[in-house]
Amino acid sequence: MNTQEDYRPVASCMALTVRKEHRLTVIKRATRKTIRISWKTLLYALFLTFANILV
Repeated sequence: MNTQEDYRPVASCMALTVRKEHRLTVIKRATRKTIRISWKTLLYALFLTFANILV
């Protein structure tokens, strides 16, 4: 009963590929945004520290 004709491999689904790429894009954007916010926060904290020294 099990012959080569019974088995038909399923082609990789493009929807799954797009979904994976979309997830990677979301992760990359979130990482960049977090790093950008971290740098801004760090610079602002340094500015406030120097401002408190001068005042």
